[in-house]
Amino acid sequence: MKQITNPAKVLGLLAIVLVTVFWGCHKETVTNSELNISGKWIVPAAFSKQGTQYEYDFKTDHTFEGTVTSIDSVSKKLIGTSSKRVGKYKIQNSVLTLYDITDYQNKNNAFGPVSELAAVNNIIAVTANYNMVLNAGGNVLTLTYICGPAEDCTPPQGVSYFKQ
Repeated sequence: MKQITNPAKVLGLLAIVLVTVFWGCHKETVTNSELNISGKWIVPAAFSKQGTQYEYDFKTDHTFEGTVTSIDSVSKKLIGTSSKRVGKYKIQNSVLTLYDITDYQNKNNAFGPVSELAAVNNIIAVTANYNMVLNAGGNVLTLTYICGPAEDCTPPQGVSYFKQ
């Protein structure tokens, strides 16, 4: 029996096997810039002592609308809206940035009809940054406000929003 072993052929075959094994085990990762948070996200009124519901609607064109509403605890019907925030958003390195923001407020910070919301005259351009965590199931978004250098903030706590 004559055995022929060419080292180049053996190494070439081994390289093909290794590439195939590693390629088959390759796990695709999603970068933060590819995260899709479009859709409605809420903190249900049931989680709030005052029956207040917080909602963000992130649209695919990178605009958003955030509202603060009051929900009746018995009937689950809308009592009214106290504020609304509209603007644009971007995601970079697990940071959600809201910018070009316009705020709307109801009279005396009370809950009332959306038709009574009035634009708030912001003296400076409003931008808000949040550390962002999206759970593996893609249905819980936790936002933690990043306090700016000139702001007097209490230690930030994450708020979890649930996908609707």
